[in-house]
Amino acid sequence: MVKVIIFAIFTVIAFGFLIFNLYRFSRILKLARKETRTDRFALRLKNALKIALFQSKILREPFAGILHVSIFWGFLALLFSASEGVFQGFYSEFSWSILGPFYTVISLSNDLFCVFVVLAVIFALLRRFIFRVKRLQGDKREMLDALIVLGSIFIIVSALLLENSAKIALNDVEEYSLQPFATLLSGIFAQDSANVFYNIFWWVHILWIYFFMNYLYYSKHFHVYTSIQNVFFREPEYFFKPTRIDFEAENIEKFGAQDFEDLSWKSIHDGFSCTHCGRCDSVCPANTTGKVLSPRQIIIQIRKRAQEKGSVVLKLEKNSSDQNINEEYRSVLEKKFIGDYQSWDALWQCTTCGACMMECPISIEHLHPIIEMRRSLVLMESNFPSLLQNVFTSLENNFAPWQFPFADRAEWAKDLNVPLASESPDFEYLFWVGCAGSFDERAKKIARAFAQILQKADINFAILGPEEICNGDVARRSGNEYLADYLIKTNVETLNRYNVKKMLTICPHCYNIFKNEYPDYGFKAEIIHHTQFIETLISSGKIKLKRNSNQRVTYHDSCYLGRYNGIYETPRNIIKNVYDGNFVEVKRSKDKGLCCGAGGGMMFLEETAGKRVNIERTEELLKVSPNVITSNCPFCMTMLVDGVKAKNLEDNVQVKDLAEIVWENME
Repeated sequence: MVKVIIFAIFTVIAFGFLIFNLYRFSRILKLARKETRTDRFALRLKNALKIALFQSKILREPFAGILHVSIFWGFLALLFSASEGVFQGFYSEFSWSILGPFYTVISLSNDLFCVFVVLAVIFALLRRFIFRVKRLQGDKREMLDALIVLGSIFIIVSALLLENSAKIALNDVEEYSLQPFATLLSGIFAQDSANVFYNIFWWVHILWIYFFMNYLYYSKHFHVYTSIQNVFFREPEYFFKPTRIDFEAENIEKFGAQDFEDLSWKSIHDGFSCTHCGRCDSVCPANTTGKVLSPRQIIIQIRKRAQEKGSVVLKLEKNSSDQNINEEYRSVLEKKFIGDYQSWDALWQCTTCGACMMECPISIEHLHPIIEMRRSLVLMESNFPSLLQNVFTSLENNFAPWQFPFADRAEWAKDLNVPLASESPDFEYLFWVGCAGSFDERAKKIARAFAQILQKADINFAILGPEEICNGDVARRSGNEYLADYLIKTNVETLNRYNVKKMLTICPHCYNIFKNEYPDYGFKAEIIHHTQFIETLISSGKIKLKRNSNQRVTYHDSCYLGRYNGIYETPRNIIKNVYDGNFVEVKRSKDKGLCCGAGGGMMFLEETAGKRVNIERTEELLKVSPNVITSNCPFCMTMLVDGVKAKNLEDNVQVKDLAEIVWENME
């Protein structure tokens, strides 16, 4: 009876403290901006099962993934033992053997996973503290936290295994029980002392579980409670889409995120869910080339600010008079989110490539807070890199990021007899040329090649010419949402006036924003990237290609066609139709491809720290000794051409868009 009373006290304290902390967490979330994240329930549930339960993203790194899966599934399996132990605290004879033959599965899986988890924890400790894997390193507090968590897991699982072994030594074996490893270890216990050891390990097992489940709130491993729902709440249909600001709504006083409560509650949830695993940093083009941007720190600092300021705000809710705000509270409230927690420089080094989000095992959305903080800096403080001012001014005056007259948008095609929509309103396809295709000398060649392919295939198409203006992608990713909103609405009015139903693009940025973001503004059409359309023309026999076996070719995946929209095989199919077995992949390709460095407005900014991203990517492409580097994006083209020139290899290595390759090799 004494044991039951003592156990009941520990249980009430443990669960009471846990409920208190979870309640405090929920209150901090409520301080943030509201956002609906429960729609499309079936799709969200499917993602949660695939990513969170079956650990699909964790396994993108096989070795580390297997370690984590062992621990994760081990803990799920061991929940039966944990619950059994809790029930035994109130009724010592309780056992899940009441489930009959199913208990054989439970007991065997528990026994096996005890061993798997112990081994996985040992390997995890070695990777972090002996082999010192770079992305797993942190400050002293983070390393101590990792030691406490991994040590706790080791103690909990080891205690359970030894508890079961001592019980077997007592010949107290449940019906249907099957525990080979515990049976093997039972020999270390003498029968006359086995009962003492059984009780010791039972208490250690249960009390350490109680300690562990409450420690997690103060640890980076709080994701034990939040990871499954974090995946569930992730946007299920789009890789990333900035939230729209309704500038016509009343009572809008702030734009973007000046502090943590200006972010959506999902971004705060991301902060508390972050595992600090460092996978995002390991694939970030800015971070890996020596810049200060750390996607991991962006998320970690959101949690830190939310906990520090959120706790103060909640304490002051009952009485917010100035005399009750002590110096400690005041110092927390007066801190700057961007500056004291978030690095201004880091925010302007992000290429929005999405590699961080692709690799994150629990679907953290790093780009949302970055874009929201950029919006705050641009719209509220006019505090942004000086080079962007030229871009914004050109977009306002010329409707393009360069200082070219918008009336010259069709000059690239003046000798090709390409029809204007205003002159041929019965077109089937609108060819959206884009700013680069209209004004950039290198990109004009891509536009011309694709237009000539369309003409040879007898496609009924037209262009807008001077009526086409920038799609708003650069302004939007650079934080100038007000300007982006104007550009988008103007384009939607033009496109709907021509009743556009099918649109062709040569730029993945154009493709992505028209396909995934323009529907929010009332424009819906079939958006087709030029590689997709060319593949269709080849498969339908409308164009025929010659085989080229003299050149070694590699391919660079653009982020906005690949990661954002999952188009990987289409460009490769085109290449294989031309280069007849001479195509070679680089190490980082498809959804693991490295950014060229131009996205997120970086096309128009200078990299002032570390190695240039385009040089890093070009060097990687050159490692396979190609004669031709192919791409599908005008921005990527610029960055790769510059990279090849920087290596003084422009006479040996050509950089070509797939449209150019197809045009040159058409029969």
